[in-house]
Amino acid sequence: MTSQETRGTWSSREPSSQPMQSVGSMYTRHSAMSTSRHRGTQPKTSYMPPRSTPHPSSSLRKRPDGAKRYVIEDFRQAFERKGMELDTTRKLGRGKYSKVYKAVDRNNNRLFAVKAIDVLELTSDVKNKFLPREISCWRKLKNPYLVSLHAQYEAQNMIFLTMEYGSQGDLLRYVQDNGGIDERRAGQFMSQLMRGLQYMHSKQIAHRDIKLENIILFDNCVKLSDFGFVRQVDNQTLSLTFCGSKSYSAPELLRGIGYNPFLSDVWSLGVVGFVMVTNRMPFDEKKPNNVIVELQRNRQYVIPDSVYLSSSCISSFEAMMTFDAKQRPSSNDCLGLPWITPHIEMASRRSG
Repeated sequence: MTSQETRGTWSSREPSSQPMQSVGSMYTRHSAMSTSRHRGTQPKTSYMPPRSTPHPSSSLRKRPDGAKRYVIEDFRQAFERKGMELDTTRKLGRGKYSKVYKAVDRNNNRLFAVKAIDVLELTSDVKNKFLPREISCWRKLKNPYLVSLHAQYEAQNMIFLTMEYGSQGDLLRYVQDNGGIDERRAGQFMSQLMRGLQYMHSKQIAHRDIKLENIILFDNCVKLSDFGFVRQVDNQTLSLTFCGSKSYSAPELLRGIGYNPFLSDVWSLGVVGFVMVTNRMPFDEKKPNNVIVELQRNRQYVIPDSVYLSSSCISSFEAMMTFDAKQRPSSNDCLGLPWITPHIEMASRRSG
């Protein structure tokens, strides 16, 4: 497998005859007011939203309707013929319909993450709309601050997406393990994420599920991942799919009105910035939507007394979390925010 994106079907397995089509309106839940890990609880891992009920680990199973169902171990030899060695001893991440594993390409000793999707588990909405949309948009995204898609393979009822592997896990786990991030380093992360987001928006693609779990740490940068709710749309079209995590959702989503997905992305990234430096969520998702909206309107969040933040930092994430979407800066405008611009200029000087 080369570094360029490829697509193939393994002849050793018959390709699935079922068509692919996204999930409807849904929110994934997040810890209410703090990112601190609870004692005895496993950290959330990144590449996808958490699932509530894990699949059994048996190799070959049958559905009630008699259809065969395969798991990733059944395709180990097929991966080996591609020069890929799978590590299925532990999962990097788990989603409602998919699991992510680590793999090494023995042709070049590069590490990859492999997202295994069980097509038989997908709802018709996911199969026919969201998954094809995810793959189609992801192929178009080539940016140093977005996790890149390397290859797509289909066999039997499984779809495999191989992507960049981030050895340091996701940003939620990092904050859980280390607490709030120093304002300067968080500003570096924000500048990288904003550049990745601005690039997506320049391609008319909105992410719609920005949260700490979907940000992967690499050796020298962070990258946005998990494009399961992406949508390609022009600036004038409003979205009516209320997806993503409630804790990171802009007020217009919580109010259930049509929203500009590009501007809702900016709000969500503002929440990410707040969480990075304070180690807490700005709003408690356990409250009713109408209560959260009023808290958002009045900026009723708490910055811990133990945390000192500069006016540049506070004014920047507050600008991103502007209640009125029409007054909220675009991702391109956000590149000029005082917490973000200095790190972009510094990176430009180093690369120059």
